Amino acid sequence: MNSTHRQIAVIGGGLSGICSAYFLAAKGYEVAVIERRAHVAEEATFGDSGLLAPGAAMPLTLPGAMATFACRFEDEPRVLLASGTDFSRRRWMGATRQAQQHHFAENKLRLSRLSAYGQSLTLQLQAHYNLDNENGSGVFHLFRQPAEAARMEAMQEAARQCEFKHQVLDAAAIRTLEPAFSSEAKLSGALYYPDDQAGNCVLFAKQMRNAAQALGVSFHFESHVRSVSAEFGGRVALQVDSPHLAPQMGVDAVVVAAGMASAELLRPLDTDLPLRALQSYSALVPVKNPDDAPNMALYDDSYKVAMTRLGSRIRISGLLGFVPPSQTLPPKALRNLLKIAGDYYPNAANYNQAHFWSNTLALLPHGLPVVGPTRQGNVFVNVGHGATGWAASVGSARLLADMVSGEDTEIPIDGLQPRDVLA
Repeated sequence: MNSTHRQIAVIGGGLSGICSAYFLAAKGYEVAVIERRAHVAEEATFGDSGLLAPGAAMPLTLPGAMATFACRFEDEPRVLLASGTDFSRRRWMGATRQAQQHHFAENKLRLSRLSAYGQSLTLQLQAHYNLDNENGSGVFHLFRQPAEAARMEAMQEAARQCEFKHQVLDAAAIRTLEPAFSSEAKLSGALYYPDDQAGNCVLFAKQMRNAAQALGVSFHFESHVRSVSAEFGGRVALQVDSPHLAPQMGVDAVVVAAGMASAELLRPLDTDLPLRALQSYSALVPVKNPDDAPNMALYDDSYKVAMTRLGSRIRISGLLGFVPPSQTLPPKALRNLLKIAGDYYPNAANYNQAHFWSNTLALLPHGLPVVGPTRQGNVFVNVGHGATGWAASVGSARLLADMVSGEDTEIPIDGLQPRDVLA
């Protein structure tokens, strides 16, 4: 055990922060989680798609510049854009397109490998603690646009290297596996991953909080970390606004897993991560006709929308927006979610009884999470897992705990560390 990192603060009570705390506590560290909300899993984790799916895991892919701009004027846009000119957004999207064009295959392999590791860990944890779960097996990955289907070859290669079972399907073959599937939506391609899963990510996060507390992790809610700075003697100082914590805390190490707030906390430490805030939208609808409802999960690559069955409910989540968060959800987002669900399962649910919400995601241009030490050696980061990042969050948390303790990681970490992103 690295004796210089005995006391560790984890900033952020989402899935990545909870699991980071759990794996660190399992190694014998004294861990405190500091969360600005009143409960765990209330921000990005609450908007997670529920896909526990290494096969279908995708680095962020967006339409081209002209197609993205055209989305602003469409009734059913694939990306939501705020009005006006945003040069920082344009630069960020340019970096995203460059990553897609030049590094998609290697980034897909890295994300698949990380997600497979995280899925394995999740299933082990569920079995070890006998956790209630709503997991279901089988995920369809659907492509509407020919340009998106062109990436299937790279995805199949990643599946072969990671030894994922997978099949290329057409609409008729999908209906054979999932009789309720409607063929109204025109597809350019589809992949099926029988061992990918979907379930209740928020439930899992809350269960892992209980497991972490049983290992001695303390959770401090409604507490806002204002700054992180190096302290004399190799420790780290936190400035905290909290009803029950001291205004200044000194710890041996810090894990920053605070979504978009991570960028502001890390920038003074010479770690300027190119995180971008995107909105993701979700709907929960009651099943109307069980025979017409899906048994397996579905991911629409064109709209970045997932459909997962949770017992008597269906969760529809995804659709990215370069728009500021608002109490009023954009009508286009609400229409799109229900339209996409209706394309595939028109008679499955009472879509007019949908309950909607939105969440802010912190994403990096290459579409991968970033995990590991920053230039300040005892400040670590674990962020950027995206709306389909359940498995990647768990895998990253275990990798981080190994890096903190100075142990070898069980899978390669190339391309995932802060130094890789900053380079």
